[in-house]
Amino acid sequence: MMIDTNYTSGRIALANLSTSIESLELRRVKHRTFEDQLALSRFLFLRGDLLGRIMDHDRAELVAKKSIAFSRDIASTLYIRARLAERFHRFGEANALLDQALAAGHPQDEIDVEKAALLQATGLYKEALVLRERLAKDHPTIQTLGALATLLAEMDQWTAAEISYEAALDADESTSPIPCSQLLFEWGVSAMRRGDLDRAEAVFVELDAILPQHVPGRGHRAEVALARGQLNFAEALITPLLEISDDPEYRAIYAEILAARGEAEAAASEAERAAVGYEVLLARRPEAYADHAAAFFMGVGNRPQLAVDLASANFKLRDTPRSRKLLGRALRNAQQISVLEEYAA
Repeated sequence: MMIDTNYTSGRIALANLSTSIESLELRRVKHRTFEDQLALSRFLFLRGDLLGRIMDHDRAELVAKKSIAFSRDIASTLYIRARLAERFHRFGEANALLDQALAAGHPQDEIDVEKAALLQATGLYKEALVLRERLAKDHPTIQTLGALATLLAEMDQWTAAEISYEAALDADESTSPIPCSQLLFEWGVSAMRRGDLDRAEAVFVELDAILPQHVPGRGHRAEVALARGQLNFAEALITPLLEISDDPEYRAIYAEILAARGEAEAAASEAERAAVGYEVLLARRPEAYADHAAAFFMGVGNRPQLAVDLASANFKLRDTPRSRKLLGRALRNAQQISVLEEYAA
């Protein structure tokens, strides 16, 4: 896989995104149009995704909620509320709102895109596949083909997923590296989840070439390096992210790297800072952060029972192979620690 580098510089693309946000922030104050606020919310969510900035997600949610007051019809209002609920993993609420939006006249294709995401997120893969395949056939874009590829990967259909990822790259007609970077990120994560670290590293190298500022991509590449025992490289990748992102995930990875290097005191200090960050997020959005927090607390976060509680809550939200695996790991980890404690006593 080699990406044709006909894209705008990643740095320029991110600068343009921030300029658009700043312009819309000013225009929103003066005119407060529905379209402006929707665009501002979308751009803030996108920048938050690219830079790992929860503060951007918070702002995006606030703007989206305020846009509802300017909505032209009830269908749009319901659709906006559904997308917000879905993004923050309130899946039952999102599904009900999508049904209401469709009944109120919102376009079927837009509803189907969100329904496919919900079905996939909650482990209803066969139903999701029907929608994903139809959307990709009707509109073969980097987004629809990439979404199909990620679903196929979750279904363990790796060969078909790789073919679909390649097709998605070929379908990209944008000069911006951002859609491609998001596709490559999902591709790399899919390779990590199936344990193919070499493939994951190759994909993340391509991502780094077109958008080196992609924080989640760098963070996951650091995890790959850590798993391969490349501790210096992992640390070099993760440390700059601690100044860019306010997501505790990256400090948690840093703590794991320090622990692997035998720097127990520094690792414990960083893990405690990450724990505080997760506690704040869980108090505000428990559904959205239960899975990441469970993985942290069963590892360097060192609260095995909390990890079980969080993994159980995540499983109740979505019965997927990943959620079952996470819960199983948390239960085994807690049991092993309990046995060790009893033995030591």
